[in-house]
Amino acid sequence: MSVNHSITKEHQGSTKLRSFLFVLLFFVASSFSYGQENKNMDKVVIGDLRFILHTVERNQTLYSISKIYDCSQEEVLAANKNITGVIKKGMVLKIPDHTYQKPLAAKIDESKFVRHQIVSGDNYYQLNLKYGVDEQELLKFNPELKDGLKAGQIILVPLKSRAKAEPEATAKEASKNEPTAKESPATFRTKGADQNYNVGLYLPISAAVADSLKPTAKSLSFLSFYQGVLMAADQLAKTGVKVKLYVYDTERSSSNVDMLVKKPEFLSLDLIIGPVYPENQKVISELSAKNRIPMVSPLSTDDKYAKLNPWYFQVNPVKKMRMEATADYIINEFPKEKIIFLESDYSGPETRHLREYLNKKRGASEVAKGLTSSYNIWSRGTGELESQLKSDQPNILVMADINEVNVSIAMNRLSHLSNKYPLILVGVQEFSRMQSIEIENLHNVNLRYLSTYFVNYNLPAVSTFVENFKTEFGTEPSLFAFQGYDMTTFFLKSLQKKEKFSHNSPSGGDSELLHTSYHFTKISDFGGYTNDSFTVVEYANTFEVKALGVVRHTN
Repeated sequence: MSVNHSITKEHQGSTKLRSFLFVLLFFVASSFSYGQENKNMDKVVIGDLRFILHTVERNQTLYSISKIYDCSQEEVLAANKNITGVIKKGMVLKIPDHTYQKPLAAKIDESKFVRHQIVSGDNYYQLNLKYGVDEQELLKFNPELKDGLKAGQIILVPLKSRAKAEPEATAKEASKNEPTAKESPATFRTKGADQNYNVGLYLPISAAVADSLKPTAKSLSFLSFYQGVLMAADQLAKTGVKVKLYVYDTERSSSNVDMLVKKPEFLSLDLIIGPVYPENQKVISELSAKNRIPMVSPLSTDDKYAKLNPWYFQVNPVKKMRMEATADYIINEFPKEKIIFLESDYSGPETRHLREYLNKKRGASEVAKGLTSSYNIWSRGTGELESQLKSDQPNILVMADINEVNVSIAMNRLSHLSNKYPLILVGVQEFSRMQSIEIENLHNVNLRYLSTYFVNYNLPAVSTFVENFKTEFGTEPSLFAFQGYDMTTFFLKSLQKKEKFSHNSPSGGDSELLHTSYHFTKISDFGGYTNDSFTVVEYANTFEVKALGVVRHTN
């Protein structure tokens, strides 16, 4: 996959799941940034050294392995800091290759180069603007840069004819270019077709790995997200879009993030995806706003930084917006039907907020009031509720409680009622993830809810993606993989098309997305954007799970 798009020293993408797990093990032991050097199946070159990749077989020990390769146990341990002397079958070890000799550097004519001393804040993007030389060419003549740009380094820069550089703006002039409170919509920085789009991917790859090196479900989920990003980059490369990924492991640590943003390539990024957790987003959000780099919050529903950063894009909107969009859907789908809200004094605020918003939108007329009522199914049972139901037409019930005990009780009682009365329960997506809820009950009550994602496996594009993913990684794609693919595709297509995000112009080519339909709206004059597009998902009594359409939240 890496043949079709560039991947930096921070990451060299692999095409098999086993390689990804090896990356994870290497990562926990070595550095904060996620990656490994270019390698084939047998050997890997890291810096000035070459290592043989050895898969531990049954009954092998450090001693027997070191004898095979004519090296000491201490050398093996030094090369594999993730082990403490205990090895297991299947582990991949790096063994020092003493036969390797570093290639001698070819002599160069220094008259064709200019010497440049790296200063704090230098990055490849700035050097490209100044000298017209890209990162790969600088690495060709300065192999020491593989470890990053470091203040004080003196490097050789090939002399090239280039347009006269514009004088640097003074601090006063630069301040004129800062985004104002009413600068809307945000315009992406765009590049020519022959240049790379630099994407920073900040994921908690090893956040869930504690004392064991065995990857947990959570760590594999974020690896799956990353694999989806790779699939998108590979697909975009076929259309001429060049993607360079900088992949970093944030763990779940703000101090890690603080260190990662100091890497010299940060200011060259065209797009930032992550961090995942809002408590780790503060520094990156501030730098995103200051340097006008679009920043995508991929999973969190916390809109704290969306209110402060005009370059912030929130994929999962706050729960309040989802409740209001659900009320809009009910009004439009069932304009004249009676709506019964299932709630109690112990219910959470979600159902109440949904009911109050719906009544506000419907109006306070006597007719509108008669179309809405509340019922406590927990304390009153189903007897009195039956008297309000009709057997010859669907009965619309609404429940947005997220207390699993309450939902389980209500769902069992409604499921029994569904034998006599046709029901449509409008709920929330959390119901489908509650372990104590029988899936059959969701179908019995014809559950409907709004979600920012839904994978329709009957679509040809989804089937193709699944097959390609299985070919590349040997496993089925999870929802995280679809999310990684769609976010990368959407935002890079927006960069490529030189489009803006506005109320009337969704960007990114929704038709190419697999599991969602993004539409971003600006949340305030000072803030960024939130996705206001939702898919209506139904668990039909025919035991199908299907999408009924896409709705948007309207104020």
